[in-house]
Amino acid sequence: MWNNEQKDIWKDIKDTWNEQPQSEKINIQVSKLIEEFKSKISQFEKDSINKDLAFITTSVTQFEKESIKRDLNLISTLLKKVTSKLNKKK
Repeated sequence: MWNNEQKDIWKDIKDTWNEQPQSEKINIQVSKLIEEFKSKISQFEKDSINKDLAFITTSVTQFEKESIKRDLNLISTLLKKVTSKLNKKK
């Protein structure tokens, strides 16, 4: 679904994020929250979520897929501009 340009943009965003002074602390906190969430979710809930995701995936129309792809391209373009400006400020 992602083309090389989008992958490059997200790599730039990730690199810019990782260069920020607080990024390591935030990453650790987010990781802890994810682990806590995973430890508290039951197998029934996991199965329900997987069933819902499977249903949504099979129910999405081609129009919706194309719409999502356009939105991702727009977001990627905007993020590329933001990271470019952040890199210029350094």
